[in-house]
Amino acid sequence: MRWMTRMMVSWLGVSLALGMVCGCGGDEGDTSSGSSGTSGGSAGSGGEGQDASVGGAAGATGGMGNSGGSGASEGGTGGSTVDAGEDAPPLPAETRAVLEVYPMDIWAQFIPKPEYQFSVTESGKPVAFGGSPIITIPLIDPGSYVVRLSAPEHRTLEVTVAFDGTGALTAAALMPSSGSADQGTSFSHEMRTYEGKNLPFHTLYLGLRHLWFSAQGRPARRGNDIQWLMDGQEAWGEVREDVVAASKRIMVSTWWWESNFELIRPDNHHTLSTTQRWPNTILGLLESSPAHKRVLVGQFWGQDSILDFMTTDSKLKGYAETAGDGFEFMGMANETKGKFLFEPSPFSFGKRVRELHPEAESRSFEPETEIASNVPSHPVDLTQWPVNVNVQHASYHQKFLVVDDSVAYVGGMNLRRVDWDTNEHLVFDHRRMKFDATQKQREEVMNKKKLPDMGPRKDYMVRIEGPAAQDVADVFQIRWAHQLSKGVTYADKSTPFTVERNLAPAGDHQVQITATLPQPFWEHAIAESWFNAISMAENYIYIEDQYFRMPMVNDLIVERMKAKPNLRLIVITKPVSEWTDPGCAWTHASHQLFKSNFPNRYMMLQLRAFDYVDVGWGWDETEVRWGDFDVHSKLMIIDDKFLSVGSCNKNNRGLVYEGELNVAVLDAAWVREARRRVFANILPEGTAPTDDVSTWWGQFEAAAAWNDTVFQNWKDEGNDISLDGAPLPAKYRPEGFVFSLEFRTVSDCLIESVGPDMVGRDD
Repeated sequence: MRWMTRMMVSWLGVSLALGMVCGCGGDEGDTSSGSSGTSGGSAGSGGEGQDASVGGAAGATGGMGNSGGSGASEGGTGGSTVDAGEDAPPLPAETRAVLEVYPMDIWAQFIPKPEYQFSVTESGKPVAFGGSPIITIPLIDPGSYVVRLSAPEHRTLEVTVAFDGTGALTAAALMPSSGSADQGTSFSHEMRTYEGKNLPFHTLYLGLRHLWFSAQGRPARRGNDIQWLMDGQEAWGEVREDVVAASKRIMVSTWWWESNFELIRPDNHHTLSTTQRWPNTILGLLESSPAHKRVLVGQFWGQDSILDFMTTDSKLKGYAETAGDGFEFMGMANETKGKFLFEPSPFSFGKRVRELHPEAESRSFEPETEIASNVPSHPVDLTQWPVNVNVQHASYHQKFLVVDDSVAYVGGMNLRRVDWDTNEHLVFDHRRMKFDATQKQREEVMNKKKLPDMGPRKDYMVRIEGPAAQDVADVFQIRWAHQLSKGVTYADKSTPFTVERNLAPAGDHQVQITATLPQPFWEHAIAESWFNAISMAENYIYIEDQYFRMPMVNDLIVERMKAKPNLRLIVITKPVSEWTDPGCAWTHASHQLFKSNFPNRYMMLQLRAFDYVDVGWGWDETEVRWGDFDVHSKLMIIDDKFLSVGSCNKNNRGLVYEGELNVAVLDAAWVREARRRVFANILPEGTAPTDDVSTWWGQFEAAAAWNDTVFQNWKDEGNDISLDGAPLPAKYRPEGFVFSLEFRTVSDCLIESVGPDMVGRDD
C-alpha cells in the first residue's frame, strides 16, 4: 500500500526506541505486570458483578466471576487504560481511523506480552503496529486487514477487519474467519480525540480460548503459589498453621462437619485427654481465633429438614445462635430433583470485556453471539430408581477453606472423623480412633490387639496463595448470599460480605478454580476442563477416585484412546458391592468398556495396606491383617502436564448438579512432581522414579502382580501361618499398596436400573 513506505520511515526511530514490532510477535521487553496488563476476572452466566475496582495508570480492572460472582484484577496488576500506553506509536498525518486490538484470553484478561504472537497483514504484506497492552494500528487506505493472535496452550484466532477508507464510525467491519465462532471476538466503535485529532476508533477485542482450562469458568489466573498436600496429616497440618495465624476472616465449606475433628495428632496422641486435644479440633481452633468465621455445611433431603442434624452438631449450632459474635453458620441443601436438561450455559465475551475494562462500557459494540460450551447436553432423570420416586438426593459437596482472603485450600477432605491419615497408611494407627476413645483403647491398637475405628484413607488437597484464592472465596460468597436471601435457619444472625480483590501475586503458577454448581447458579467448569484435558491427552490419563462411573465422559476417553494409539488409562478406585451399591452397574459397565477395547492400555487397581499379628496361641499363630483403603481421592492427571483435584468424583452427578469445587493446574514441572509423589507413596518402597510412561506402567503391573500373588498365598493358607519365631517369608510380604481390581459384568449387579446421573453417593 502507498502509505506503508512513508509510515515505516517515519516510525523507524520510534520502533528502535520503543520496541515497536512489525508483522511479528511481541518483543521481550515490557514484561512487568503493570505494563503487560495482566488482569483477572470474567463474566459468566447468570448474575451481576460486584467489587469491581480499577487499577493504576497501566493497571487492571476487577471484573466478573462466573455465575454471579465477581472477578478482580490479577494480583492487583494489569489491565487497560483509554489510550495504548507510553509506547503507542505516533499516528501518520494521513490517518483516517485507528484500529486498536486488545490481545486477551477468553476471560478478557490481557495475555502477558512475551507469551503471545501477533501480526497484521493486508494483501499478504505486514502492517506496522505498536502499543502495549493495547495494540494500535493506523488505518489510511481501504483494505482487508487480517489480524492474527496466538499463544501457547491457546487456540489461534484469526479475523479480518474490512476498512472502506473513510472516517465514518461504520467504516470498519469485522469479518470472522472459520473457527472463530467459539472464540472471543468483540468489536466496538467510538469517536475519540487522539493527538489533537478527532478520529474514529475501531476496537477489536480478541480472546483466545484455552486448550485445557474451562472457557465458561472463572479466569485461569497467573501469579499463584500452590502446594501439593497428600493425605490428612500433611494437609490438615498446613491448614492449622494458617488458621492459627488468621486475623481477618475464615470461610469454611464442608459436606460434613464434626466439631471434634482433630487436625493434628502428635505421636503422644494416645496419652492426651480430650481436654488437652480439644485445641487441635476444628471448633477449638476456630473459637480461639480472632478472625471472623463463616461456615457452610451441606444438608440432605431439603433445606433445614428434620435430617439436618446428620451433617453437623449442636456445638457448631450453638455459635450460630448468637448474632454479632463473629462466628456464623448456615446449612445448605441442594434442591435439585426431577427431570431436566443438562446444558451448560453459554456466555458473552463482550459482556466480560465491558465488565473487566470499564473504558469500554460506553462504546458502541456490534451484536455478537454467545459462546457455547463444548460439553454435550443430555436429559437428566433423577427419578430413575427401581421404584419411581422423586426426592432430593443431591448435595453441596464442596470442601474448601479461605483464610484471610489470600490463602485457600481446595480438596476432597471433609471435617469428619474418617478424613485423617498419614502417608504411611498403617493398618494399626491409634490416631485413627474416635475422638472420645480412651487411652486403653488406643494402646490396644498400638499393640495390634484391635483395629482402629477408621481404616486407611487416601485423599489430597492443594494450598493456593495468590489471586486465584479470590475465586474460592467467590464461590463461598455467592452461596452465602443465596442463603441469606432465602432466609434459611440462622440467616437472621448471619451477615453479608464482599470478596477481597486485587490480591498480590504470590508465585508463578497459573491455576483455575473450577466448579459444578446447580441451579440457580448453573456452572459446569469442572466438566468443561475435563473434556478439554482429555481431548488433549497424548500419553496417559491417571484417575484416582472414590468412583469410576461417569458415562458422559467414557465415550470421550474411548474416542481419544482410539485416536492416540499410545494413550493409556490407569484407574485406582475401590471395590463396590454387587448387592447394595446402586452404582454397581455403571461401574461394571465402565470397566468392561475399557477392558474390552484396550486390554493392554487400561489398568484397574485398588489400594490395600498390610500387617500381621502374632496371636500367641494355636498351630498357625501368625495372622494377616489387611486394610483396604478408602480411596476418597478425586484426582485426574494427564501427561505430566494437567492436574485436577478437589471434591468432584468421577461420576455424572459431580459434573452435572452436585455442588463441587476443584482446582485445575497446567504446569508441567509442578504436575510432574505431584505425580511422582503420588506414585512414590503407593508403589513399592525404593521404586526408581521415572517419567517414562512405559516404565512406570510396568512398575505398576509388576507391583500389582506380586501383591496379588502374596494375597493369594495368604488366602491359600486360610490367612494364618505358623512362623515359630522365624521372620516372615518374602512370599507373604506385599510391597507398596497397589493390587489388581476386577469388576464383573453388569448382570452381576443386583440393582441395574438406576439412572446414570444418579449413582455415586458422595461423601
